[in-house]
Amino acid sequence: MNVLMFSAFFAPHRGGVEKYAQEVGKRLVKRGIQVDIVTASLEGTSSSEMIDGMTVYRVPTWHLLGGAFPVPKPSAWNQLKSFQKYDVVVSHTRFFPLSLLAAFFARKRRIPYVHIEHGTAHTGKKPFVFAVNWFYDHTVGWFVMRSAKVLAGISQASQRFIKHLCKRNSELLSNCVDTKFFEKVKAKNPYETPVVTFVGRIIEAKGVQDLFEAVKDLNVQLVVVGAGNYEAQLKSIAPPNAVLVGEKSAKEIRDILSYSDVFVNPSYAEGLPTSVLEAGSVGVPVIATDVGGTREIIIDGKTGVLIRPKDIFGMRAAIHEFVERKARANAMGKALQKKVHEEFSWDGTANKLKELLDSIHA
Repeated sequence: MNVLMFSAFFAPHRGGVEKYAQEVGKRLVKRGIQVDIVTASLEGTSSSEMIDGMTVYRVPTWHLLGGAFPVPKPSAWNQLKSFQKYDVVVSHTRFFPLSLLAAFFARKRRIPYVHIEHGTAHTGKKPFVFAVNWFYDHTVGWFVMRSAKVLAGISQASQRFIKHLCKRNSELLSNCVDTKFFEKVKAKNPYETPVVTFVGRIIEAKGVQDLFEAVKDLNVQLVVVGAGNYEAQLKSIAPPNAVLVGEKSAKEIRDILSYSDVFVNPSYAEGLPTSVLEAGSVGVPVIATDVGGTREIIIDGKTGVLIRPKDIFGMRAAIHEFVERKARANAMGKALQKKVHEEFSWDGTANKLKELLDSIHA
């Protein structure tokens, strides 16, 4: 079987959607399926390359909104027209124009189309931005989802969002983590105080600015890992006990998590957050905003602590309690680790996706 998978971003770019596409894609390859990737052009990379047994095609792209919104150029469609026969088309997240391109490509070639949704809600903090995104979701997003033969969500929250947008049922193909890799390793804490860590894209919607406010009066060291279009703004407002260390490799992230005392995800919107799964797999106590599918991982008071988005006081109190009551925090970290290792396996999700692809290709 030959599968053409569309993902707005892909390795070496780091983010939850591209990580998901790479992990399931390489496991499909190991199960005898040819997987080719269509993604946005990326500075410093070639127009095509092999990654984990997959041919990655980087189509000409305009990078709008500081690189957060890649829009394929008209020449991208001309490039797709030269592609050979595929049996199934797969896309990720309705919000990116590459998913619209996937829907058109599948319709033109009359190929079965699977769309995997990572989002859980309309995005946008400001009323005008929210209204634009709402309109986009209910037009372009609706068309993408209605075009798919099969829909899947990476979390139960994503499944509910699919139902909201297009009134269709969907499969569950959970976001996961490589639990064999993300295990606690010996790593020396280079700081003199307890370490609070955030890992993710550095964009305003991730809420790191709220985390700055929460930790500025606490005796902790905040380590912010990631890159994005909000990095310069954050550096200008970072408190003395916060450091932005930029993009890091998976190994470096594992090392940082291994010496972290607390992991915080202050995001305003999520699918099923990869960073929370990675921290949980290592056994780091987690505090996270109750958005998207986060509560499918974090059971408040048992496997971590849930707070409301932008609740700086609640975030500060939870961090302070975790630092002061280490036994309770570590117990939650171990409970979360057990849950992640038992319920969020990439092999399980890849097997379910293969069964789904087999069923529509038969």
